[in-house]
Amino acid sequence: MSEATILVVEDDESIARFVELELVHQGFAVARAADGVAALELVQSAAPDLIVLDLMLPGVEGLDVARMLRSNGFDRPILMLTARAETRDLVDGFEAGADDYLRKPFEMPELLSRVNALLKRYGRSVPGSITSASGITIDPAARSAVMDGAALDLTAKEFDLLSFLVANAGRVVTREELIAGVWGGQRATDSNVIEVFMCHLRGKIGDRGAKIIQTIRGVGYFFARI
Repeated sequence: MSEATILVVEDDESIARFVELELVHQGFAVARAADGVAALELVQSAAPDLIVLDLMLPGVEGLDVARMLRSNGFDRPILMLTARAETRDLVDGFEAGADDYLRKPFEMPELLSRVNALLKRYGRSVPGSITSASGITIDPAARSAVMDGAALDLTAKEFDLLSFLVANAGRVVTREELIAGVWGGQRATDSNVIEVFMCHLRGKIGDRGAKIIQTIRGVGYFFARI
Protein backbone atom coordinates (compact mmCIF):
# COMPACT_ATOMS: atom_id res chain seq x y z
CA MET A 1 0.00 0.00 0.00
CA SER A 2 1.28 3.49 -0.82
CA GLU A 3 2.17 6.00 1.87
CA ALA A 4 -0.70 7.85 3.50
CA THR A 5 -1.22 11.48 2.47
CA ILE A 6 -1.89 14.10 5.14
CA LEU A 7 -3.20 17.60 4.46
CA VAL A 8 -1.96 20.17 6.99
CA VAL A 9 -4.18 23.26 7.13
CA GLU A 10 -2.42 25.88 9.26
CA ASP A 11 -1.86 29.60 8.65
CA ASP A 12 1.14 29.86 10.98
CA GLU A 13 4.06 29.14 8.67
CA SER A 14 6.45 28.02 11.42
CA ILE A 15 3.96 25.55 12.89
CA ALA A 16 2.93 24.26 9.47
CA ARG A 17 6.53 23.71 8.37
CA PHE A 18 7.47 22.01 11.63
CA VAL A 19 4.51 19.62 11.39
CA GLU A 20 5.25 18.95 7.72
CA LEU A 21 8.90 18.06 8.37
CA GLU A 22 7.97 15.69 11.19
CA LEU A 23 5.29 13.94 9.14
CA VAL A 24 7.60 13.58 6.14
CA HIS A 25 10.28 12.20 8.45
CA GLN A 26 7.77 9.58 9.63
CA GLY A 27 7.13 8.52 6.04
CA PHE A 28 3.93 10.37 5.17
CA ALA A 29 3.24 12.36 2.02
CA VAL A 30 2.21 15.89 3.02
CA ALA A 31 0.21 18.68 1.36
CA ARG A 32 -0.20 22.10 2.96
CA ALA A 33 -2.77 24.87 2.87
CA ALA A 34 -2.71 28.19 4.73
CA ASP A 35 -6.44 28.97 4.57
CA GLY A 36 -9.81 27.30 4.29
CA VAL A 37 -10.40 27.97 0.61
CA ALA A 38 -7.06 26.47 -0.39
CA ALA A 39 -7.76 23.49 1.86
CA LEU A 40 -11.08 22.74 0.15
CA GLU A 41 -9.38 22.89 -3.24
CA LEU A 42 -6.50 20.64 -2.16
CA VAL A 43 -8.85 17.99 -0.86
CA GLN A 44 -9.98 17.48 -4.44
CA SER A 45 -6.48 17.23 -5.94
CA ALA A 46 -4.48 15.64 -3.11
CA ALA A 47 -7.17 13.20 -1.86
CA PRO A 48 -5.73 13.16 1.68
CA ASP A 49 -6.15 10.20 3.99
CA LEU A 50 -6.26 12.55 7.00
CA ILE A 51 -6.52 16.29 7.58
CA VAL A 52 -4.79 18.21 10.36
CA LEU A 53 -7.04 21.27 10.52
CA ASP A 54 -6.47 24.44 12.52
CA LEU A 55 -9.61 25.91 14.06
CA MET A 56 -8.68 29.56 13.49
CA LEU A 57 -8.03 30.26 9.81
CA PRO A 58 -8.23 33.40 7.67
CA GLY A 59 -11.36 33.56 5.51
CA VAL A 60 -13.19 30.29 5.98
CA GLU A 61 -12.65 29.05 9.54
CA GLY A 62 -11.78 25.48 10.44
CA LEU A 63 -15.27 24.63 11.70
CA ASP A 64 -16.81 25.70 8.40
CA VAL A 65 -14.17 23.79 6.45
CA ALA A 66 -14.99 20.63 8.40
CA ARG A 67 -18.74 21.12 7.87
CA MET A 68 -18.33 21.64 4.12
CA LEU A 69 -16.04 18.62 3.80
CA ARG A 70 -18.49 16.36 5.59
CA SER A 71 -21.47 17.70 3.64
CA ASN A 72 -19.56 16.97 0.41
CA GLY A 73 -18.94 13.37 1.43
CA PHE A 74 -15.37 13.52 2.76
CA ASP A 75 -15.17 10.46 5.01
CA ARG A 76 -11.55 10.50 6.15
CA PRO A 77 -10.39 11.52 9.65
CA ILE A 78 -10.05 15.16 10.66
CA LEU A 79 -7.73 16.11 13.54
CA MET A 80 -8.51 19.65 14.65
CA LEU A 81 -5.94 21.94 16.25
CA THR A 82 -7.06 24.70 18.58
CA ALA A 83 -5.63 27.27 20.98
CA ARG A 84 -9.04 27.50 22.64
CA ALA A 85 -9.76 25.54 25.79
CA GLU A 86 -13.51 26.02 26.23
CA THR A 87 -15.66 22.90 26.22
CA ARG A 88 -18.12 24.57 23.84
CA ASP A 89 -15.42 24.92 21.20
CA LEU A 90 -14.59 21.23 21.44
CA VAL A 91 -18.24 20.25 21.19
CA ASP A 92 -18.68 22.52 18.15
CA GLY A 93 -15.69 20.87 16.51
CA PHE A 94 -17.00 17.34 17.00
CA GLU A 95 -20.43 18.39 15.77
CA ALA A 96 -18.80 19.91 12.68
CA GLY A 97 -17.18 16.57 11.88
CA ALA A 98 -13.83 16.49 13.67
CA ASP A 99 -12.69 13.05 14.83
CA ASP A 100 -10.24 14.30 17.43
CA TYR A 101 -8.90 17.51 18.98
CA LEU A 102 -5.39 18.59 19.93
CA ARG A 103 -4.82 21.75 21.92
CA LYS A 104 -1.98 24.16 21.13
CA PRO A 105 0.81 24.21 22.09
CA PHE A 106 1.33 20.51 21.52
CA GLU A 107 4.24 18.06 21.48
CA MET A 108 5.00 16.28 18.21
CA PRO A 109 4.91 12.77 19.75
CA GLU A 110 1.32 13.41 20.81
CA LEU A 111 0.32 14.66 17.35
CA LEU A 112 1.98 11.66 15.69
CA SER A 113 0.27 9.29 18.10
CA ARG A 114 -3.14 10.76 17.30
CA VAL A 115 -2.47 10.72 13.55
CA ASN A 116 -1.46 7.06 13.63
CA ALA A 117 -4.43 6.12 15.83
CA LEU A 118 -6.89 7.83 13.49
CA LEU A 119 -5.38 6.24 10.39
CA LYS A 120 -5.56 2.80 11.97
CA ARG A 121 -9.15 3.42 13.06
CA TYR A 122 -10.06 4.21 9.48
CA GLY A 123 -8.24 1.15 8.17
CA ARG A 124 -5.30 3.04 6.65
CA SER A 125 -1.83 1.65 7.20
CA VAL A 126 0.83 3.85 8.75
CA PRO A 127 4.38 4.08 7.34
CA GLY A 128 6.67 1.11 7.88
CA SER A 129 8.89 1.58 10.89
CA ILE A 130 12.11 -0.04 9.66
CA THR A 131 14.39 1.91 7.30
CA SER A 132 17.83 1.10 5.93
CA ALA A 133 20.60 2.63 3.83
CA SER A 134 24.34 2.03 3.34
CA GLY A 135 24.28 -1.14 5.42
CA ILE A 136 22.58 0.54 8.40
CA THR A 137 19.13 -0.61 9.50
CA ILE A 138 16.99 1.46 11.86
CA ASP A 139 14.12 -0.01 13.89
CA PRO A 140 12.36 2.90 15.65
CA ALA A 141 10.04 0.60 17.60
CA ALA A 142 12.98 -1.22 19.19
CA ARG A 143 15.17 1.90 19.02
CA SER A 144 17.93 -0.19 17.54
CA ALA A 145 20.52 0.58 14.88
CA VAL A 146 22.37 -2.27 13.20
CA MET A 147 25.26 -1.94 10.75
CA ASP A 148 26.37 -4.95 8.74
CA GLY A 149 24.73 -7.23 11.30
CA ALA A 150 26.30 -5.59 14.37
CA ALA A 151 24.45 -3.30 16.78
CA LEU A 152 25.66 0.29 17.01
CA ASP A 153 26.12 1.64 20.54
CA LEU A 154 24.34 5.01 20.34
CA THR A 155 23.05 7.55 22.81
CA ALA A 156 19.37 8.51 22.57
CA LYS A 157 20.09 11.68 20.57
CA GLU A 158 22.61 9.92 18.33
CA PHE A 159 19.96 7.33 17.53
CA ASP A 160 17.39 10.05 16.70
CA LEU A 161 19.90 11.80 14.45
CA LEU A 162 20.98 8.64 12.64
CA SER A 163 17.35 7.60 12.22
CA PHE A 164 16.57 10.96 10.61
CA LEU A 165 19.57 10.72 8.28
CA VAL A 166 18.82 7.16 7.19
CA ALA A 167 15.17 8.04 6.54
CA ASN A 168 16.38 10.90 4.31
CA ALA A 169 19.29 9.08 2.68
CA GLY A 170 20.17 10.26 -0.80
CA ARG A 171 19.23 13.91 -0.33
CA VAL A 172 20.71 16.91 1.45
CA VAL A 173 19.01 17.79 4.73
CA THR A 174 19.35 21.35 5.96
CA ARG A 175 20.28 22.49 9.44
CA GLU A 176 16.71 23.74 9.87
CA GLU A 177 15.31 20.31 9.03
CA LEU A 178 17.62 18.70 11.57
CA ILE A 179 16.59 21.18 14.25
CA ALA A 180 12.92 20.49 13.56
CA GLY A 181 13.17 16.73 13.13
CA VAL A 182 15.77 15.83 15.75
CA TRP A 183 15.90 18.69 18.23
CA GLY A 184 12.17 19.42 18.26
CA GLY A 185 12.44 22.87 16.70
CA GLN A 186 14.76 24.27 19.39
CA ARG A 187 16.05 27.30 17.55
CA ALA A 188 18.77 27.84 20.14
CA THR A 189 20.51 24.66 19.01
CA ASP A 190 24.00 25.71 17.92
CA SER A 191 25.40 24.47 14.60
CA ASN A 192 28.51 23.36 16.48
CA VAL A 193 26.35 21.02 18.57
CA ILE A 194 25.01 19.40 15.41
CA GLU A 195 28.53 18.99 14.01
CA VAL A 196 29.71 17.38 17.27
CA PHE A 197 26.93 14.80 17.02
CA MET A 198 27.80 14.19 13.36
CA CYS A 199 31.42 13.57 14.31
CA HIS A 200 30.34 11.10 16.99
CA LEU A 201 28.17 9.25 14.48
CA ARG A 202 30.96 9.09 11.91
CA GLY A 203 33.25 7.64 14.56
CA LYS A 204 30.76 4.98 15.59
CA ILE A 205 30.08 4.01 11.98
CA GLY A 206 33.81 3.52 11.50
CA ASP A 207 35.99 3.74 8.40
CA ARG A 208 33.02 4.52 6.14
CA GLY A 209 31.67 7.23 8.43
CA ALA A 210 33.14 10.22 6.60
CA LYS A 211 32.03 8.83 3.24
CA ILE A 212 28.48 8.07 4.36
CA ILE A 213 27.82 11.26 6.38
CA GLN A 214 28.99 14.21 4.32
CA THR A 215 28.97 17.87 5.31
CA ILE A 216 27.59 20.16 2.60
CA ARG A 217 29.14 23.45 3.58
CA GLY A 218 26.64 26.27 4.06
CA VAL A 219 23.66 23.97 3.49
CA GLY A 220 23.52 20.89 5.70
CA TYR A 221 24.37 17.20 5.52
CA PHE A 222 24.12 14.36 3.04
CA PHE A 223 23.70 10.70 4.00
CA ALA A 224 25.06 8.83 1.00
CA ARG A 225 23.78 5.51 -0.31
CA ILE A 226 26.84 3.36 -0.90
